[in-house]
Amino acid sequence: MALPESELTPDNCVFLMIDHQVGLMQFLTSIDPMQMKNNILGHAKSAKAFGIPVIMGTSWPQGPNGPTMPELKAIFPDVEVIDRPYVNFWNDPASKAAVEATGRKKLVISGLATEVCAAFPAIAALRDGYEVYVVIDASADFNPLITQVTMTRLAAAGAVVTTWVAVLAEIANNTQVNGRHIGMLLSEHMGQYQAAMNNFLGVAENAEEIKKGVGLTGHPPIPMILSDNAPMAAE
Repeated sequence: MALPESELTPDNCVFLMIDHQVGLMQFLTSIDPMQMKNNILGHAKSAKAFGIPVIMGTSWPQGPNGPTMPELKAIFPDVEVIDRPYVNFWNDPASKAAVEATGRKKLVISGLATEVCAAFPAIAALRDGYEVYVVIDASADFNPLITQVTMTRLAAAGAVVTTWVAVLAEIANNTQVNGRHIGMLLSEHMGQYQAAMNNFLGVAENAEEIKKGVGLTGHPPIPMILSDNAPMAAE
């Protein structure tokens, strides 16, 4: 695995979210479907929270791959999804031009399936001199063995194989400044973290201070999410 020249920041990277399509999600079962959905949405909201450019693409949406996840499109209503005829995102002129237009050399890539939709453009971009991070848990495959083989291939090629929480933590950098984003995104999309946060806010002496600093509202302390944009109001 190559050593990046610098850390990820909101100002130096672009997220490529490739082929997160509803048809593909039905038969790529290397991880639990609900966990995969939460990983994808948590990763996407990380970009949204920090104003990071996002490029989305689809392959064969009129066929069994299906359209882009509606929840993902709702997060980025102004981002045009690029429908391409090429298997490899990097071989599509419109897709590659969208990346080049950002002027950013760090690519954070996720895609369904990992072995093709994420790995093919990742390796091609490495050849072109980009630094590439592949978010392995916001991607999926037919079975876990394929993911393991693909991770080995990506690391050998020089990609940074990572996870959505690691990317969030790296771009957040400072909990005093960005703790609100970390707390809310992990609480919304990592059930274990939500349980721990609710327990903490229920018993800790400094619960109100933390609750105010992180921007939590609602009852219980972590808001129950009715939709991506409408948290349950406090009782």
